[in-house]
This record gives sequence, structure tokens and C-alpha cells, in this order.
Amino acid sequence: MQKHSLYLVVFLIGILFLTGCGYSLLPGSGPSVIDSDPGQDAPEQPDTVPTTDGFDFPVGDRDGNGWGVAGYRFLQWSNYSNTWHPGEDWNMHGSPMADLGKPVYAVANGIVRFSGFNTAQGHIVMIEHHLPDGRRVWSQYAHLQERWVSEGEIVWRRQPIGTVGQGPNNRFSPHLHFEIRIKYLPQNGWPRTNGQAWPESKVREYYADPTEFINSNRPKN
Repeated sequence: MQKHSLYLVVFLIGILFLTGCGYSLLPGSGPSVIDSDPGQDAPEQPDTVPTTDGFDFPVGDRDGNGWGVAGYRFLQWSNYSNTWHPGEDWNMHGSPMADLGKPVYAVANGIVRFSGFNTAQGHIVMIEHHLPDGRRVWSQYAHLQERWVSEGEIVWRRQPIGTVGQGPNNRFSPHLHFEIRIKYLPQNGWPRTNGQAWPESKVREYYADPTEFINSNRPKN
């Protein structure tokens, strides 16, 4: 009986290997940036998610003063990932290390849809925002050094949610990789399919220019 059970275990392991169904068993580990599946639906949301009352910038003061997009800009071609860059890379003015550990803020009221780690972008927070007209958008904050919020937590505009970091294993110089998504993608999605970069037009279907979006949706007060 034990011999038959051993054969069965070996057989099942072989099936998993051949089909490529491998998953990490390490706590806190996650997949690298994956090809995006546009067919995935956004998760259901509770009725208690507060509506946005405007958007502020994710670093510096509410207007982003003292910071700027010094790295990749929205829809700039990235030789690093061989795709159109879907967000903005924000840095504090001054020394290249000046922004390490500086606070990152929620750009608007919302609910945390993901707070965790993946092996390509490091610590990530993704927040879902409910606009007054009924639409939903998602802000994503990557390469964080620390995360101060948890999945399912309600957050408010200008609430600190983490700190600027350098990505996994300090792979990058310190900066905040920041995205605004206008269609849902999982936190580890990236604008490519089967290894091929999306055309610029398709990237625009799923992502907004972060600075333009924020400037078009500033608080009234």
C-alpha cells in the first residue's frame, strides 16, 4: 500500500512539472510581472467604499512640490522591460538617494485591493477608487520600502500608505513607480501579451497619464 502511494505521489509531481503548474511555497513570495489578461474582472467591492472627493499627488505635498518625474514617463518606451511604460517614475529633487524612505500617500479615497510583494516590482500597494460618476479607477504604488496599509482597508486622500524604496533586492535607484489604471488589471499585470508589448493605443485603454489624470480631478476645496 505504501509503495502504491509513493508511485501516486511521484506521478502527480510529474504531471505538475509537465504542465508547468509550479507555484512558490515561500511565505510572502509572488510572481514576477506577468503578461496581462484583459479578460479578468475587477473584484466585487463593499458598499462602504468612500467616493473620491478629488485627487492629490502621491509624494511631497498635495501638489507634488519638491518632486518630479525624473525617470520613465508615461508611454515612454522602456528598454528595461521592452514595453511602453504604463506609469511615471517619481523622484525627490536633489541627491539620487534623497527620496529613500520618504512617505508615499494615497492619491484619493478608496479601498486597498492589494498590499504585498512581487519579485519584479517589490512591495506594491494598489488602491481602488470610486468616482462620483460611478466609474472605478486604480492607483498603484510600486518599489516601496515599507507598506503601511493592508488589503481591504479603507484609505483616505493624503493618508500615508508606505515609503519610497528601491524595488526587490534594492534593484533600482530610489523612486516611486506610480500608475493610474482606468480598466482593471491584477497588481502584477504589465502591458504585454505572450511576451509581446501592447501597442500604445491599447496601453491607453487600460492606463491614464497619471499627472494629467490628477490635474483633471483635483479637489474642489
